[in-house]
Amino acid sequence: MKKNTYRLIFLSLSLLLILTVYVGVNFYQDNDETVVLPAVIEGISPLPNYQVPQQTSLEINLPVDYEIVLIVNNYIIPSTEILNVEATGVFVWKPGPNKTFEKWNPGEQNIRITWSKVVGLPDVGEFAWKFYINN
Repeated sequence: MKKNTYRLIFLSLSLLLILTVYVGVNFYQDNDETVVLPAVIEGISPLPNYQVPQQTSLEINLPVDYEIVLIVNNYIIPSTEILNVEATGVFVWKPGPNKTFEKWNPGEQNIRITWSKVVGLPDVGEFAWKFYINN
């Protein structure tokens, strides 16, 4: 090979490296942001502003002896549709046949939960967030 061929290959690889770094920096999603949740909420999934696939289910983790009202896109989800594991305080809901929503529509999903303590001193509150469903 000629000397110019090596220069052309080196230049092409250098441009490809620069393009890869540029795309990586521009499309980087900072998942290290700390999400501030109310003290009573031990965890939620999906987290606020995340992009998730259509198979996603909502999971809300509260201490034991709490009940929730789940509102998805301004529709109250009946408690019969929400799976509640009472021993752990986990509430799970997913769209499906014969439910309020049969599937997630692509785009922004607005979620709001209100909770109240069933046993002991009253503790009520509310939290709202949004996430996005991919096409």
